[in-house]
Amino acid sequence: MQRLGTQIEIVRAAMLLAALLTGTRALAQNPTATGTINATLINKNGIAIVFNSDAAGVALGNNGSSAATLNFGTISAFGALSAGVTRPSVNAANYTVRTIFDVQVTQGGLTSTSYTLAANLAAAAPTGFTYLVDGVSLTTTSQTVQTNGTYVNNIPHNLDLTILTAAPGAGGPAVGTPLTTTINFTATAN
Repeated sequence: MQRLGTQIEIVRAAMLLAALLTGTRALAQNPTATGTINATLINKNGIAIVFNSDAAGVALGNNGSSAATLNFGTISAFGALSAGVTRPSVNAANYTVRTIFDVQVTQGGLTSTSYTLAANLAAAAPTGFTYLVDGVSLTTTSQTVQTNGTYVNNIPHNLDLTILTAAPGAGGPAVGTPLTTTINFTATAN
């Protein structure tokens, strides 16, 4: 009987040792840690403008961005013009070339349902040239060209360039020289 009691004690001790080893091993294999991050942000409203090529106009460089380029190509009062450029008027004093481009304005976090679009030249127009957007003559002072633009729509706008036919030095533009002009656009939520 004593031998049976000793065997029971050995079995109990072995079981206890096995339980301790298993529990310790389980704890050692799956350590855990917890933590928290308290994130703070301010959701700010905003407005963005991009220029898109219009199917009836010149293909814009950097299309779909807020810094697009538009190349009228070689222009004259007579003769062929680049694709997407038209010549709506020619008279003894001047001629006009035109192309169409699209403006898309998006907004987030605003209660505004429309925007006002304004434009201005970054520097005075070269001698003999007048730039117009939707018939509004541009200067270095901002001019409103649209008052009720709708968001997330491609809104077509005409860019006209009127060129005097007078000779250089008599009020007319330089001939045969590439000219670059920057037009700044500003969309303001109404």
